Amino acid sequence: MAKSRNRDVFPSTDQPHRALLFELKGEGTAEEGGEATASTEMFAALSMEEVIAYVRNRQPTVEILELKVLGNVQVLSSSEHLV
Repeated sequence: MAKSRNRDVFPSTDQPHRALLFELKGEGTAEEGGEATASTEMFAALSMEEVIAYVRNRQPTVEILELKVLGNVQVLSSSEHLV
């Protein structure tokens, strides 16, 4: 917490942040003859690249079939990327 001359200054973490709302349709690769699984997920992020990087890091077996922007949103809590 930083201090000014006569008062404490708190970071504005409770303020809403602007982001884009993405819908991702993907398909998990089948393991040893099993069926591929389809999924639809929604993300709030600043860019399409951020969503792609996140999915590739967290779910490397998912093939992204479709990624589209649904609109703008305000998020109340966010990752450090949105601050």
